[in-house]
Amino acid sequence: MNIMLMSVTERTREIGIRQGAGRGRAATSGGVFRRALTLSVLGGIAGLLVGFALAGLVEANFARPHESHVSIGLALSSALRWVGFGVYPAHRASRLDPIEALRRSR
Repeated sequence: MNIMLMSVTERTREIGIRQGAGRGRAATSGGVFRRALTLSVLGGIAGLLVGFALAGLVEANFARPHESHVSIGLALSSALRWVGFGVYPAHRASRLDPIEALRRSR
């Protein structure tokens, strides 16, 4: 969530310009949320790949097949948390006042 909040903070001027040019709140929050969703999907895929690789090593060396389910579950729960943590920064970005955003970003 901190990564997404920093992204919104760093892009305050850009968000203010876009909103001042007529971009609505739904479009602004949707853009930030899509970025969070992209990061969560890529992170979830990376987590699944690493989880499968580590589970394969554990199963090959220790013959414990149930541990692979734990790593898959952890990767999926991590991706879901990223999506959840993307909602607040998206809402915060959509609530920016264009005038204040431009004034604050100097």
